[in-house]
Amino acid sequence: MSRVIYRLLLGALLVAILSGGVFAQERTYSIMIIVFRGMTEAELGFTDYLKDRLPVSFLLRDANGDRTLVKPFLEEAKEKKVDLIYTFGTSVTVETVGRSDQINLQTNIVDIPVVFNIVADPVGSGLANALSATHRNLTGVSHLVPMIDQLTTMKRFKNVSKLGVIYNTKEANSVLAIQQLRQYSNQFKFDLIEGPLASGTNPLDSEVNEVMEALLMSHPDFIYLPSDSSIIARSGAIVSAATAAGIPTISATEGPIRDSGALMGLVSNYNTAGQFAAYKAEQVLTGKEKIETIPIETLQRFTIVINMKTALKLNLFPPLSIIKIAQLL
Repeated sequence: MSRVIYRLLLGALLVAILSGGVFAQERTYSIMIIVFRGMTEAELGFTDYLKDRLPVSFLLRDANGDRTLVKPFLEEAKEKKVDLIYTFGTSVTVETVGRSDQINLQTNIVDIPVVFNIVADPVGSGLANALSATHRNLTGVSHLVPMIDQLTTMKRFKNVSKLGVIYNTKEANSVLAIQQLRQYSNQFKFDLIEGPLASGTNPLDSEVNEVMEALLMSHPDFIYLPSDSSIIARSGAIVSAATAAGIPTISATEGPIRDSGALMGLVSNYNTAGQFAAYKAEQVLTGKEKIETIPIETLQRFTIVINMKTALKLNLFPPLSIIKIAQLL
């Protein structure tokens, strides 16, 4: 190699180092994670996916069921100039970015990319006009299985002429669920027995007990648990009361089946939803896609999950056609 070529190569190497190229330390992306009631499998899927692919640091902030706590988290995110914000659930996401027709430029996030997860109805909650590119600084993943598919699965398990539902009148996901259950009651030929919780986003245990007592007295064939964090947080008491009365529970989400003994549900996997949200975040952070062009999407695969311990307690076992395809706990 001639001296001239050697000097040219050496010069090019020095330029690359000084300009942040070869041997330069890759930047670390800062991500604020805002959850509503503690970490879930969704956040584990999200963080594990990104840690395997990018240099990232996470700031975990928990609203503990109080929407008013989200605002100071957003102020912190702006002050620290995080690269991206991840939000869990409808309440946190709406507080973070505002509804598409009610954006507050002073309090809502408009200049930091936001990727949401576990939002049942992004359109109905006003986050977007359609499940497509939002044309906002926002994208995300919806986890909810279509209600018609949940009810079809329930009917395959057992004929239902009375369906009870406990729901929170102050939470968007619960309101969505009750609207859809009313819509499908005629098609699926069941009487809907409603058990509303009206005291607020954090219902009192005494109110939950009273509503459950009223529901159980109506002797429903199943009790439905919506995808609502306030219901999920109290699913232990709800399911215990129902099971003791010999009434099975169907859950819109996986947690109450695994952790609280709900009998069954057709559900999305939270960990998988977290990974899907992380994939979208990766596209944004690396500049491969502009966030306003990334569509909101749902998972394409759902799982029938059955708690066989509960089935044994109830002496109510799934038909063989379901056992063949279900995940049994």
